[in-house]
Amino acid sequence: MLAPMTRRPLLLALVVLAGCEVPLDPIEASDRVFSLSGYLDTSADTQWVRVEPLARTAGGDPAPIDAVVTLTDLGGGAEVVLEQRVRSFPSGPAHLFWTTADVAPGRTYRLDARRPDGAETTTEVELPAAGTFSVSLVTGPRVCPTVVEVSGAERVVDVQSRYVVLEEGVPVEYRFSHADTFRRQADGSIAASVYYADDARVMGLDPLLDPAFAGVLSSDVVAAVATEDWPDPTGLSLEAVLQIEGFGVEGGVGFVGGAVTERRPFTPGVLESGFGNLLPCTTTP
Repeated sequence: MLAPMTRRPLLLALVVLAGCEVPLDPIEASDRVFSLSGYLDTSADTQWVRVEPLARTAGGDPAPIDAVVTLTDLGGGAEVVLEQRVRSFPSGPAHLFWTTADVAPGRTYRLDARRPDGAETTTEVELPAAGTFSVSLVTGPRVCPTVVEVSGAERVVDVQSRYVVLEEGVPVEYRFSHADTFRRQADGSIAASVYYADDARVMGLDPLLDPAFAGVLSSDVVAAVATEDWPDPTGLSLEAVLQIEGFGVEGGVGFVGGAVTERRPFTPGVLESGFGNLLPCTTTP
């Protein structure tokens, strides 16, 4: 179960999987066919893309849409047909297309969504090369942030803290974007700050209580990197970028990006006693 939350709210409905869950506002009918939203992630075992007909009325239709969605490797020519699944969210039904086919780092793929009459929306997605970046974490006192450093990436698109919290016996996942804390360091790396205390307050937890006693089952940091063609609106989360129109989509709207994510478990800072909490925070490793 996922919970809506965060300083920059992320409405997510599929654990770890693409921003295909981001709701799209209805758009008046035009010669554009579909809206596309999502990203291909070489680190994921399943790829998800949201596809919505632009002619739909407000509220959406829970029935499957009449579309064939394919993903083609432009380097090798292999083509796969994505399967459709309709999921219901507070914003309405979402038409999600998915595949377990691998997507390879450093390759370019074409995503096509086609109606029976031949009208289609298409976009090309370039994926970052493998092994081109590294992620390091430094955790200090709980009053200080966990500093996440990403080195060697063409573009860092998001750093998120993700928690699974037991609420009334049910595990609930929370995700928080920290893209608005990005800063470039002298060596060219990107650093982000994760304040557990801020996250804990949004989740309704006591930030002074040990996370394990507060019901936190797991805590991870996820860094996402992309190529230079990813749009670069400062401070937007990975999911928020997917709502931007006009980035390389032909015959429609939306954005589908290519990313590599790396997940690292982290331990929220340990609360120190005495004068330890009065010491200044260290924001670099």
